[in-house]
Amino acid sequence: MINGVSSVPSYSFQVPESQVERPEGFQGSSKDTFVRDDSKELEKEKSFREMGEMFMAKKKHRGGQNQGPRGPQGPRGPQGPGRVGGDEVSMFPGREGYKSDFLGKEYPLPTLGDSIKDKASHLIGKPDEIVLDYTHFSIVQNKERKQCFFTAVNIDGHQSQDIPRSGSWVIDGRIPREDQLGNEAYSNNTLDKGHMVRRLDPAWGGSANAGSLDTFVYTNATMQCEGLNQKEWLELENHVLDSAQGQKMTVLTGPVFSDSDRRFDNHGRVEGGTQIPEKFWKVVVWNDEKSGELKQCAFVLSQSDILDRSGDLFKGGFNPGRFSVYQVPMSQLEDMTDLHFGPAKDITTEATRLTSANGYAPQLA
Repeated sequence: MINGVSSVPSYSFQVPESQVERPEGFQGSSKDTFVRDDSKELEKEKSFREMGEMFMAKKKHRGGQNQGPRGPQGPRGPQGPGRVGGDEVSMFPGREGYKSDFLGKEYPLPTLGDSIKDKASHLIGKPDEIVLDYTHFSIVQNKERKQCFFTAVNIDGHQSQDIPRSGSWVIDGRIPREDQLGNEAYSNNTLDKGHMVRRLDPAWGGSANAGSLDTFVYTNATMQCEGLNQKEWLELENHVLDSAQGQKMTVLTGPVFSDSDRRFDNHGRVEGGTQIPEKFWKVVVWNDEKSGELKQCAFVLSQSDILDRSGDLFKGGFNPGRFSVYQVPMSQLEDMTDLHFGPAKDITTEATRLTSANGYAPQLA
């Protein structure tokens, strides 16, 4: 409680019992326990695998041609999307994903620390692979929280295009369905599908349309409170994209997962349930032409006060009607997430709250 007001909104969505949709394998009433039906889970995995084999067979038959978005057989090209169990599914064939040398110097994807590395979702049939590649960006998924650990996108400001918004949300068929949230998490409530990779960030070059469309995948969505994208976060996103005009930039984004995050199952729609993140982070990386070195800075959006180990970081008043954005040292972000970021000079020495006084975003150089 902060000033007598709960810092985390309550999500008690009242849905008549007659309208509650039961997940597969549910036995009994809404007060009973969910019973996992392993045979159904195996059937789901088989369906995903068969769809993948079907897509690969079509790809081989066509000689791998015309695999871009908006091909003659659908908005994402001849390889998808398709449907499995009522979900629209895409296998995203031929996507090259995030490029670690995009900025002219190596900046690898973040690595998962010991506390979280066993929670990564693995590609079906590829137990050693955890990276999902899309057009100009990549994602690593947290199978327990059913949301991403992080997204990483390459932005080429020289070739950015203002692509009109279009596309429908799809499940990624390369990882198990139970490792990701679909529309069952967002129906009959006020939660938004929050893009982690902003729609226009990968919309550049000859595959600009593909980049925009690929952002409508549920692995790129996290549960955000309605109205989360208020002025501070929106201004930050605009500032980052505007700063990328005429140059290249890499942007990484994700939620901060905490054991204290609010539990949520949308009245049984989300089998096994999950938790709603209270905080989100963004890291911006660029190549400083003057110094010739990579630089980076981190931002955290919070709807509750964030305290460092000494308990005095971000102290002060909190308005529960708004969200707060801070620029923080990379070491602080690594402590929060147990993600470990690439080699680049951190320009931030102390935490700073973004307000109207600094335009809601500091300069990135």
